[in-house]
Amino acid sequence: MSPGDGALRPWLIDMRLRLRCERAWLIALPMGVLLLTAALSPSYGRTFASRADQQQVVAQARANDTMMLLYGRLDSEADAVEIAVWELGAMTCLVLGIVIVLRAAAVSRGEEDQGRAELLHAACAGPVPRVIAQAALLGILSALVGAAAGAGLLALQGAGAADACSYGVAVGLTCLLLAATTQVGAQLAADAAGTRAVGMTVLAASFLSYGLDCAKDWRWSGLAAAASPFRLREELAAGEGHDWTPCLWALAAWILLTGVAAVMARRRDLGQGLVSVRPPWMRMPLRAPGPAALALWLSARSMITWALAVGATAGLFTDMGRSLVELAQQGGLSSDSEMGSLLGSSSDPGEAFLAYLGSLLGVLAACQAVSLASSAGAEELSGRIEAVSATGVTTVRTILAWWMTALVNSGLTLTCAAGAAATVGEDALGTDSWDALRLVAGQWPAAIAAAGLASFVCAARPRWRGLAWIPVLASLGITQFGASLDLPEGIRDANPAAQAGQSGSWWLLGMAVVLIASGILLHRRRDLMLAGTTRPGLPHPGLSPIHPQPAPSRG
Repeated sequence: MSPGDGALRPWLIDMRLRLRCERAWLIALPMGVLLLTAALSPSYGRTFASRADQQQVVAQARANDTMMLLYGRLDSEADAVEIAVWELGAMTCLVLGIVIVLRAAAVSRGEEDQGRAELLHAACAGPVPRVIAQAALLGILSALVGAAAGAGLLALQGAGAADACSYGVAVGLTCLLLAATTQVGAQLAADAAGTRAVGMTVLAASFLSYGLDCAKDWRWSGLAAAASPFRLREELAAGEGHDWTPCLWALAAWILLTGVAAVMARRRDLGQGLVSVRPPWMRMPLRAPGPAALALWLSARSMITWALAVGATAGLFTDMGRSLVELAQQGGLSSDSEMGSLLGSSSDPGEAFLAYLGSLLGVLAACQAVSLASSAGAEELSGRIEAVSATGVTTVRTILAWWMTALVNSGLTLTCAAGAAATVGEDALGTDSWDALRLVAGQWPAAIAAAGLASFVCAARPRWRGLAWIPVLASLGITQFGASLDLPEGIRDANPAAQAGQSGSWWLLGMAVVLIASGILLHRRRDLMLAGTTRPGLPHPGLSPIHPQPAPSRG
């Protein structure tokens, strides 16, 4: 074996382990994207079949700042395929961007927090090979997601192979660049939580800078939007001649970011970040009388940051809804469009828009609640709960502590959002403080129910805690695409995000209590999962099973 093969072997072993550990994501995420895109895209061909309908949507999009902020620019001669790429593609890139950033943070720094990186380092897999293996894994995931999105677009009548290819490449490269920036942030942050914060900050800045450049055309936003990954969808838009030059720039940027991450990884120690910022209160002794106080203290910074960010977003979108409400009052919205079905059929378009915005803000609060409530399952799998149990604190108390923390965090987030919506909405939408309290802060029961489901899954089967995200994503899909898919009114009314200010909020609270009680009962019937245990029935991913040799015959 040559020296080059010897140096490559640890990287191949590392890559094989990563592919095996991430095989569920490599299969489930592309399949979900394929099915959702194939289910949603045909409705655009039916809704915007005539040229008059297409021109009406183009006129509405180009005259409304809110739609341009959310979806970007739309060509003046756009057809049904371009409208699908414009609207469906924007939401697809945003949701997939969030998922990819979270996975990149888990792949880049999660293994260090769990001690796996030390084992890989002992097996001659240094920091540079690990970063390259991480980038290769995230690149494979992004490529599969892009291919699934492009294949799903073929279900739309009129979409050709070139349209599907350009759309899939745009989605895949957007995910790839967001993953690369998260890898760079992983070298700066102190742990996986800091990496997630850096990655989500970059994603939000990229999305808002591109949206503001489309809506307001500010000078500073144009400079920031030039480097935004979300711009690729416009540069590679279907029907625009399919210029592939932006792909080369995106691949070059990915290679550069991966190289920067590799160089930075060589200059830091395992479990540490290049930037170590310790606030003054971190030097103070921690006085946590119980697991609930400890969970609140650990989530304090993210709680304040998330609440302020969502509050600012609520104020911005409320102000930008002014022109959309005025257009609805003048009867300028098509009843076939998503916004037209929401605002055109209401006697008060301002209140209807605030209800729609409250549903989106409620989904954000539910995502925050699920993420925090799922921390109990992550702590059990990492072995922290095992150590905490040795001090006399039961696992049930830890699960309840993270559930209560999720309630406090989501409640503060919705309070800030309701305050911003009440302040701005009175002038922009003609709504009052009671409307904001009812339609925005009233999303709290849905967040409580989402946290209850996450706690139930963590109490019953911590490894399956990802299932708690399915109802939240389904609620977002019904809110955003319910009218486009022509879903029955009963399904849309049963959406948890549509229960704000309704009697269904009491059902959500009751469901949360039942889930918590059921989770506690199920948890008492099982043993604590110890750290480092593998799934029953599966061999070790890095070793081949040893088969006993048959005994020699004495004949």
